[in-house]
This record gives sequence, C-alpha cells and structure tokens, in this order.
Amino acid sequence: MKGHFLIIGILLVIVSILISLNIFFQQSLQMEIAQEFSKQQQLICQLIASNIGDFIRLRKERVLYTAQLLSGIDVGSKSNMDRLASEVMNSRHNVAVNFGILNEKGTVVHFEGNKESLDTLSPYIVKTALELPDGKVGLVELPTMLYFLAPVQSSNGVAAAIFLSVNVEEIISRFTSKLDVIDKGNIWIMDGRGTLLYHAIQPAMVGNNIFKANDSCLKCHKSFDTERKIVEAVPNKTGKYIAPSGEDKILSFARTGDDLSWIIFVSSPFSDIAQMTKQSMRFYSYLIMSILVTTVVVSTALIAFNRKRIQAEEISKHQEEMERHAAELEGKVKERTAELFDEKEKLNSIVSAIGSGILLLDKKGVVQWANQLAESMAGIDLVGRSCEELCEECEVTSTYSQGNIETVFASNLFHKQGQFYQVTTAPIKGADGDTSGYIRLIHDVTELRKMEEQMSNSEKLASIGRLAAGIAHEIGNPLTSVFSFVQILREMEQDEFKKDSLQTIYFHINRISETLKQLSGYSRMPAVESRQCQVNDIIETSVNLIQYDKRARDIVIRKELSANLPPACIDANQISQVFVNLILNAIDAMPDGGSLTIRSYEKENSILIEFEDTGTGIPKEKLMKIFDPFYTTKEKGTGLGLAVSYNIIKKMYGTLSVNSEVGKGSTFTIEIPMNKSS
Repeated sequence: MKGHFLIIGILLVIVSILISLNIFFQQSLQMEIAQEFSKQQQLICQLIASNIGDFIRLRKERVLYTAQLLSGIDVGSKSNMDRLASEVMNSRHNVAVNFGILNEKGTVVHFEGNKESLDTLSPYIVKTALELPDGKVGLVELPTMLYFLAPVQSSNGVAAAIFLSVNVEEIISRFTSKLDVIDKGNIWIMDGRGTLLYHAIQPAMVGNNIFKANDSCLKCHKSFDTERKIVEAVPNKTGKYIAPSGEDKILSFARTGDDLSWIIFVSSPFSDIAQMTKQSMRFYSYLIMSILVTTVVVSTALIAFNRKRIQAEEISKHQEEMERHAAELEGKVKERTAELFDEKEKLNSIVSAIGSGILLLDKKGVVQWANQLAESMAGIDLVGRSCEELCEECEVTSTYSQGNIETVFASNLFHKQGQFYQVTTAPIKGADGDTSGYIRLIHDVTELRKMEEQMSNSEKLASIGRLAAGIAHEIGNPLTSVFSFVQILREMEQDEFKKDSLQTIYFHINRISETLKQLSGYSRMPAVESRQCQVNDIIETSVNLIQYDKRARDIVIRKELSANLPPACIDANQISQVFVNLILNAIDAMPDGGSLTIRSYEKENSILIEFEDTGTGIPKEKLMKIFDPFYTTKEKGTGLGLAVSYNIIKKMYGTLSVNSEVGKGSTFTIEIPMNKSS
C-alpha cells in the first residue's frame, strides 16, 4: 500500500514539474523568437546604414576628386565645365545631385542641377566651404538637404570651393524603397539632433523633433524616452518602447557613421511573437498530456519491472565483467600498435638504405607509393601516375625472367635521355593467392654501363692495334717495292696510255700507303709528353691551321673560351691533333655551310672543351659505333680519326663523348681532369 502512495506522490511531482516546464518553455520560446526578430531587424538597420554610409563616402571621394580636377582646368571653358559636371553628377546609385562652384567671395559662379535647391545654401555653408583646409571634405546636414564641401587649389582666382547637394528624401527613398517591413512593423530615420527625416507609416510627422514632441507626435508612441537615449549615444544596439495600444514593440537601430549622424530605426509589434507562441503552447499542452499518460503507463510498468530487479543486477555484473575484458583488450591493442610502429620504422630504414628506387603499383600499373630515391630519380611526384606515362620514351635493351620476377634493362626512363636503368618487377600476392599489385625496384646503372662500354672499346682498340701493326708490317714492305717499280716504269714509258695506266696505279698505291701510315701510327702511338699548357692557346692554334682550308669557306667558327681557364697538364701536340680532327669532322658534316661553336670552361675540377656544329647530325643507332676503328660515315674516310682521338684523350685520363640529333647537329665534348698527369 505504501508503495502505491509513493507512486501517486511521484506522479503528482512529475505533473507539477511538467506544468512548470510548460510555463518556462512558453516564456523561453517568446524570448527566443523576440531575439530572432531583433536580429532580423538589426540586419535591416545595418543594411540601410551601410548602404547610406557607402553612398556618403563615395560622394565625398567624388567631391574631393572634382576639386582636384578643377584646380588644373580653365573654368571659363564650357566644354571643360560640362565634362566636369558630368563626372561629378554621375552616380551608380541613381540619386540626383546638384553641383556648384564658389569664388573667394562666396558667390556661386557656376551651378548644375535644380536651382530651387540654392534656397538652402546658407551663409554658414558658404563660410564652412571657404574655411576648409586643402584636401578635406566637409559635410553639412540639413533636414531636407546634405551638402558636401571641398576647397579648390586654383591659381586663376575664379574657383575657391565647390559644393555638392543631395536631397535627403531621395537618398532615403533610394535605400528604403525595396525593403518590406515585417507585418505591422515600421521603419523611420532621425538625425543626430532628434529630427525625424523619414517615417514609413506617418510621413506627416517628418520634420518634428523628439526633444520638442507635441500631441501630434504621439500617434504611435507614448513617450520618446528610449529614442532620446539612443540619440544621446547610448551604446545599446536594440531596445523597446510602449505604443499607445499598450503592446510592447521590439526596436532595433543602427548609426550610419562616416561623419553622418543619421540613425535608422526598425520596429515590430510584440503581439506577433505572442501569436506565434500560442500555437506552440497548444503543442506543448498536448505534449504534457501525452507525457502524463505515458508516466502513468510507465509507473505501472515500474511495478512489474521491480520484480525483475534481481535479474537486472545480474546483467550489471556481467556488464562490469565485459568492461574489464574490454579494457584488457584495449591494452593489448595499444601494445600491438606500438610493435607495428617499430616494424614500420625498421622497414622505412631498410627502404631508405637500399640505394634503389622502389615503386608500389596497383593491378593497372598506377603508382600507389614511391620512396624518396625514386622521386629523386624522376624529379617529379610519381604517386598517381601510370607506368605508360613514365615510360613513353623508354627503350628496352634486354630482359630476362626468373620465376615470377622480371628484370628489364631500359634507357630514357622518366624522360631522361642517356640514362640506363635496371628495373626488376615482382608481383604482390594476397591471402587468396591472387595478384593485388606489383613492387618495382629501379636501379640506375648508367655509370656501370659507361664503364662496360669503355672496357669494351679498350679491348677492341687493343685487338685492332695489334692487327693494324701486323697488317702494316706485312703489306708495307712489298708495297714499297711495288711503289718504287711503278714510279720507275712511269718515268721510262713513252706510250701515253701506259703512262696514264701507271699513273692510276701510282695514285691507288699511294692511297694504300697513306692508309698503312695511319694504321702504323694507330698501332704505335707515341707516349704522352705532358706539361702545363693553356688549352685556349692550343684551340687558337688548331683553328688557325684550318681556317684557310677551302672546305671551311662557308663555315662560321665562333669561339666562346673562358678567360679564367687554369692550365692543364697535357700533351699539346697530341691534343692539337684531336682538336684539328674534330674541327675537320664538323666541317665535313656541313657541306652546305653552317656554324661551329668551340667552348672551353671549368667544371668540378675539370676542363671541358665542346665542339658544337649545325651539321646533318648522327643517327642514334650509329652513335655507339663512331669511336670504333674503321667505322666511318664519310665516302673517303678511313674510320681511324675518332678512334685515334679517343685513344689520345684516354691516355690523358680524360673522356671524349658525343651528343647528336639528326638535322640539328652534333656536340663532341672533351673532359680533361686538372689534377692528372700522364
């Protein structure tokens, strides 16, 4: 029985609380809606005030600009004045303005606009205009007109100041005509002295002052205490006043600023808010009844629920046990996360120390991840790019596979010409054994490739040198005898046909002899006699040797030689032979004329000499063979010039390389170290 009384008491307490909450909710709702109305009204006030402030500021800038223009033009010129008037009276706000010019005596010497507005031009305005300092704009407020004043710096004495007047009613109409007032709301504007400038509902009250209010001013107000406080610069942004009907009204206001003392007011009746809350209160009443019924049902259910209290306690114990297990599991997860982080750091260290670029690709060949070295090799961001995009210019030189791992040797990867890479690709298997992506290892083998080529060239040159020595010896001796007898027979023979035939034999034997001399010279190259020499001097000497050659007649030779080039330890005679050979090769590559540019400069403790021509160029497939003995692209060439030059530079611990493009020309580059001596 006591339990039932307890439940009834609890129900009474709940009902009392609900009624109190209903009243509290009603008051809170009214206050919230009132605040929302106040915010909307404040936005309207600020919008009007901001627009009027912008208009005032633009007018002041236009007047100051006009005063500056006026100081430099002839006031007596009608065209000048018409253009000036058009400039100052033009307004994007579509508000009519009046424009006038005052002389030093305060007389209006020029006027554009409504002449009736001159009635408001008082001596105080004229005096204010003439006393303004240079560069300043004055603003004079009248109940019906605003005057913008500015002095004029003029040497002609005709114009001393200008004024621009705007009708107050037009300004207000321009910025309030498109605003819809909320229901029974109202908009009005006062100046800083309390004079009413605009009233949307009671236009007849315009011109009255709230500090001198009479009975005719109380058609929509019981008093003007709030308005007087606002005019007297009370800092509040919102306020309210009591209308004659006795209902509260929400009042918001905003000041225009920018030297203009106007205050914009917007109000709405509080009864509108009360009407809105009545509907909400009806909803709350139904809600309270529903809560009451629900409470009765719940109370009845509580009695039945009490019987299951023991079962609930057991459930609580189980829940505590589950929470304990969850805490233990969370600790293990954190421990495992730390272990995974350590493994990740180890993996990052291994990847960074590998010395090769690593890419992770998806099944479509799009890069998902790249290590720092791979990004450095490419010089671009690789993530998101496809392999086809990175290998547009690739040339595969060789490939081999071992199981699922494929290795390819390719050049021009990442659009880098002359670079060679070893690319190894392996699939990444998922738990189901299917390929989910690929891992690609990229190793730059350019230097290794160059070393292999140099070793191969060295072996070729050594073999061909031995062969050349044998050929020169075996053929040279018999050829000398043949050459001597042909020369004797040619001198003894009287028959012209035979003499011509012997001359032909003599010519070809002489050609064979020259070839044998080159072979002999190639196989028995003299030792390098190095000494400190100026490379630029050797270049000048070499150019002088061939500049009068008839083949160089249509060739322009340009020399771009570094003036601060240090001396190098080289064999001047042999390197001059190389320079002459490269210059003649360049000339032969330009049969129709062209230009040859010879450069010398210092780079990283080495001296570089470049021979750049504008000739026919060398095809890519032939570049790898041009330093081989007996390989030539010339009709009458022996193929030994570049081979000998390559061997000479090599003996001086230097390198000879070439870059060429068909149709654009070739560039041969000699690099000689400054700290080496043969």
